[in-house]
Amino acid sequence: MTDDDRSLSNRARKRIVDGGVRRLLNTPGWNPFKAAVQPADASTKVADALHVQRLQNAGEAAAICAECAARRLASGDSTDLCPRHLAQAMGIG
Repeated sequence: MTDDDRSLSNRARKRIVDGGVRRLLNTPGWNPFKAAVQPADASTKVADALHVQRLQNAGEAAAICAECAARRLASGDSTDLCPRHLAQAMGIG
């Protein structure tokens, strides 16, 4: 701490810090709050919609699949899927 820092009041120190924070938040790429509220671009929305559709399709197919039913019964997990439908849900099959 320098002699100048000791002579500043708490209010003056707070004003200096607040000014620095404001400058930093106005610097492009440094404001975490802006990144959280920015709308998704069109490609992200399309990818999300395709992901939801893929999960729905896999779920509908798994509901009538005998192998999925056997796996759910054996494991006691109501979300268990056979390897084919698991791959479909993950988008790799």
